[in-house]
Amino acid sequence: MAAERDRLFWRIVWNAATKPLNLLVAAVVEGGGILLQSTLVDVAAVPVYALLVAATIGDPKESERLATRASRQSTSGARRPLDGVTGTIRGQVIAVLNEQRAIESELARSPGVRDDVAGEVAALCDEVVANARRASEMELYLASVDVPDLRARAATTSKGPAVDALAEQLAVVDSFTEARAAFDREIEAVAASLAAVRGRLVQARIAATPTTSVNADVAGLRERMRILATSLVEAYGHNGDQPLEKGT
Repeated sequence: MAAERDRLFWRIVWNAATKPLNLLVAAVVEGGGILLQSTLVDVAAVPVYALLVAATIGDPKESERLATRASRQSTSGARRPLDGVTGTIRGQVIAVLNEQRAIESELARSPGVRDDVAGEVAALCDEVVANARRASEMELYLASVDVPDLRARAATTSKGPAVDALAEQLAVVDSFTEARAAFDREIEAVAASLAAVRGRLVQARIAATPTTSVNADVAGLRERMRILATSLVEAYGHNGDQPLEKGT
């Protein structure tokens, strides 16, 4: 508990010291001293900056905001269970979750970022994991089917009850294959986009300027995940509620 309080205290200090408004006011005062060629005005930049930092540290709303962010990040940063996520998909998901943790670490050092960014990224990753489980089920089914053999049997079977069954199974295979490829494209885009978001956070922190586009970017990714979820669910219902077993 004491260690958590210490971390929160230094986070509050760092936030106050790097707050864009505090830095801007100090820079304006110092710039004014240079323009006016006034040593007194120039020197005043230091105590003005110190007073602004102290006021920020003493602001209860600011402390509460940072404490809330730290609590949210601690919760969202917990390791997610990846049961049901298999094969190459598991590695793809782990890469996305690693980006989430890196973003949360950067957010802890980045002033001027909306408090809900970490929550939005966590919600996005929840949706990624949910979609990954659906895609994994499809991947396992496709791995259980000898697709070339299935196509050959469908091409050479022209009579009997097996014709419709083979055609239905091929439709399921094609639907799953398309949905699985869509998942690969989308999760690659998510991983790359989250890396870009983290890069912008780093740039904003170094330049001591706020970044405003992060939330919109994450919201856009979440919308893409919702669209993907719809397409994966629809693939389950393509030509029947459940895929046919191999050897039908």
